[in-house]
Amino acid sequence: MLAVSGRSSFLASLYPLFTSLFVMLSKLCCCQKQALPLDQAERECFLNALTTTCHPCIFCGVSKESGFNVNEKYVVFTDINPSSQHHLQVAPRRHIESIKSLDKSHVQMIKDMIEIGHEVLDNLDVPPNLRRLGFHIPPYISVGHLHMHVQALPYRSILRRLKYPVVRGRSGRDKGLSWFVEAEQAVRILEKGARVRILPC
Repeated sequence: MLAVSGRSSFLASLYPLFTSLFVMLSKLCCCQKQALPLDQAERECFLNALTTTCHPCIFCGVSKESGFNVNEKYVVFTDINPSSQHHLQVAPRRHIESIKSLDKSHVQMIKDMIEIGHEVLDNLDVPPNLRRLGFHIPPYISVGHLHMHVQALPYRSILRRLKYPVVRGRSGRDKGLSWFVEAEQAVRILEKGARVRILPC
């Protein structure tokens, strides 16, 4: 039998799956072009109940005192296992699970994170054509706190490059089948009222 915190963590990991399944079924069964909106209060209640027994988020406890660059809304830090010469993370201070948790109301937050990422790369004299900003899509995330990768290309190896595949969309979609989404792709997807996912969107 799982421990209480282990069981809560397991249930929390299943929530995105159930959410995705609900969205998919609402599209199929109701013959709607867009999925039925999920009840935000229900989602927050479910997640808040689980977080009381889960382990604390490592990104939520960062501060200037611990060596991180922090403003009132966002934190910027160097990736502990860089895939390129310059590899940083931009994360909101407020805990948000992942890119899949976002909707149209979060577009400005993503745009703010993009602006911060470009400011950092400007200060490092990285040319615009050698920049990659984006997010991994669950379950392909290492930390359950929204964070944007800010990278100066090229990657250190082919294996590192494969970790961040950018796939362009077709047939009116902004993104193809991939576990990584560029930040600008994410903005376009969210602005249309859609959700970011691994499947084309």
